[in-house]
Amino acid sequence: MPLLLDFILDHTLAITGTFVALYFILCALYQLCFSPLCDIPGPWYAALSDFWLTTHVLRLQQCRTINSLFAKYGPVVRVGPNKVVFNDLTTTRNVYSILKFDKSKYYKSLLTFVFSVVARVFS
Repeated sequence: MPLLLDFILDHTLAITGTFVALYFILCALYQLCFSPLCDIPGPWYAALSDFWLTTHVLRLQQCRTINSLFAKYGPVVRVGPNKVVFNDLTTTRNVYSILKFDKSKYYKSLLTFVFSVVARVFS
């Protein structure tokens, strides 16, 4: 037992680095292969980080880059680990319709608030 404890104490930094690297590798594997968005087309590096898109935003080329992705991958493109952009009207209706996808209570409360404000304005 003292040998194992001595080994752990002597190699704490290496063990910690190994676990950190393993964590990042498993997160990348999840985003690339097992995420609910993994079937949406887009560059592979978009599944890992938003950093690549941030560089285009800083260079004021975000719109041009997104349009080139639409030309390459189609009307629905994954541009980040949790970001999907689309330029198709039917896709927009499908995603933002209330009936097809289950929305959270927060989303539904926003719709109720908007409709009540519009009803008050026009009544």
